[in-house]
Amino acid sequence: MQKKWLETFKVSIIEKDFAKIERLLEEMPEIKSINDLRTSVALINEAKKLLAHEQSILRENMAKIQKSKQFLSQNAEEERFSESC
Repeated sequence: MQKKWLETFKVSIIEKDFAKIERLLEEMPEIKSINDLRTSVALINEAKKLLAHEQSILRENMAKIQKSKQFLSQNAEEERFSESC
């Protein structure tokens, strides 16, 4: 079970399948082998890095969207003002 779990976890990290990573962490089996335990820790750390990177990208994209929204809102107000004059 642990070997299959480890392989599935590796694949989910490669595929950046965050839903699957979360599910696998919730279903993590008891790991008895020290080598498998080390591998698991390394994979979990890699998943954390991947998630942090994706969160950073999402934060940047949200900031860009917010700036665009503010720009469009200002532009629309200026057009309404110029039409009313």
